[in-house]
Amino acid sequence: MVLGTKLGVLDPTVQPIPAHAVVAERPTTLDGKVVGLLANGKMNSEELLAAVSDVLADSYSFRTVVTRNKGNASRPCPAPIIEEMAKECDVIITASGD
Repeated sequence: MVLGTKLGVLDPTVQPIPAHAVVAERPTTLDGKVVGLLANGKMNSEELLAAVSDVLADSYSFRTVVTRNKGNASRPCPAPIIEEMAKECDVIITASGD
């Protein structure tokens, strides 16, 4: 038995986003926009995004919809998907399923 071992405790909280932080500009409408739907790889994430798209389509006329799935909720989105969607889409909506 080892005595005197210390246990480190991490604080998972973060400070709120400061007022001077830069956030992405929001469009005033989705009419004529290319809407990206990025699923996180969890079960039902694609279905959730499809439902969100359907609801939004009742109010807006998208130019087109680009759907992608990053494939693994515990990993960052692969750079090629991010680059493709950033280049092609005016707006991206992401969702977590389960």
